[in-house]
Amino acid sequence: MRSLRTRLILLLGAAIVAAGTLQFFTSVQAAMRQANKLFDYHMQQMAFALQDRSFKHAKWKSVPDADTDSFDLVIQIWTEDGAQVYQSRTYRFLPGQAALGYSTVTLANGDWRVYAERSQNRVIQIAQKMNARRDRAMTLAWRSLWPIIPVSLLLFGAAWWVITSALSPLNRIGRDLANRSADSLAPISLKDLPHEVSLLAGELNSLLARMEQALLSQQRFVADAAHELRSPMTALKLQIQTLGRAKDQTTHAQAVERLRGGIDRATRLTEQLLVLARQDPFSQTFESTDVSLLGCVESAAADVQSFRLSRHIHLRYGSIIEADINGDEEALRIMIRNLIDNAVRYTPELGVIQIDIVIEDSTLVLSIQDSGAGISKENRPRVFDRFYRVPGTGTSGTGLGLAIVKAIADRHRATVELRDAAIGGLEVKITFPIFSIHPHLFNHDAVSS
Repeated sequence: MRSLRTRLILLLGAAIVAAGTLQFFTSVQAAMRQANKLFDYHMQQMAFALQDRSFKHAKWKSVPDADTDSFDLVIQIWTEDGAQVYQSRTYRFLPGQAALGYSTVTLANGDWRVYAERSQNRVIQIAQKMNARRDRAMTLAWRSLWPIIPVSLLLFGAAWWVITSALSPLNRIGRDLANRSADSLAPISLKDLPHEVSLLAGELNSLLARMEQALLSQQRFVADAAHELRSPMTALKLQIQTLGRAKDQTTHAQAVERLRGGIDRATRLTEQLLVLARQDPFSQTFESTDVSLLGCVESAAADVQSFRLSRHIHLRYGSIIEADINGDEEALRIMIRNLIDNAVRYTPELGVIQIDIVIEDSTLVLSIQDSGAGISKENRPRVFDRFYRVPGTGTSGTGLGLAIVKAIADRHRATVELRDAAIGGLEVKITFPIFSIHPHLFNHDAVSS
């Protein structure tokens, strides 16, 4: 059953029917108890009223066709020696002389309620069939049930109206979304919404806002990628033309070398764009595992080792504490590799890079310092923008390295901070939240390379 309104109405209708049924059976039981009390009282009062009456002896016998159940009470009177002197009517099966007081006897024609009283050497006995009492109780119960039927119908109608009114905000939200265009991500109006529905609408607005951010991020990425790819593609086209016009072997070799360099730059840009697209904070959630941060550092350092050694850059490890964090191992390796690669690129030859992993205020902090020129404070907020490069930077690059670092850190709910390094250049400090750390902490011997 897919309709919530129909389900609620049927459930309430079933509850109303169950309540009416329960009330009916309760009324039957109550009516039966009251009828028993009332009839017992009447039988006792009738016996008292007959104490002063004189009855002549009469011989009673069973009448073959006297099997009607239409009568109510039977009066029987016996003398002390057990002779019956009076009986109010004939019947095939009637109770014999019973014990004094109230009793219930069972005959072939059903149960009988009997009251016997001794008075003036006589025993006065009043008998009544229990079926008669049950019929009276059922009649009273049915009479009490009839008012319940219109009340139940009114309750059912009221439940229909209440449920329809309560679900109308959801219907309004559904119509609002159904009438929108495919690119409309405007928030849903929370006006006049009940609290419970406003919570749902608020979460839906939050989802729409995230979708809008993801769409804008995707559009911005496509626009930036198209803009940035245009330049290397144009350069490659010019270099191919230059290669075609080469007249001697030296010019041809130079053109081939430029073309190879242009292809390398275009390839690196494409790879960086793909990495950035995969690490966008609004993309699909990654599958996280327990990852050794030191292992990621060592793997990233090995990736750029040949480039670092070609520039004679010294890499050293400072304070190192090993701990597992919950995250994407490949993404973390790419993030750290980009940081080390940037440090190598912007550090003069024979410079120094230092890596530290420490615990600060119950958080895990990765710090990468270099002895290069650093980044001025006014440019630091912008270096995380895509394709932004600090003015005056002579080193080649795509302007995507720190943007990728920021995207990966955001996906791991980590913060990235740029500071002046103690060794003279730039320090990049990445702080991982406490809930992502799974420590098996121990000090790692300081190493250098």
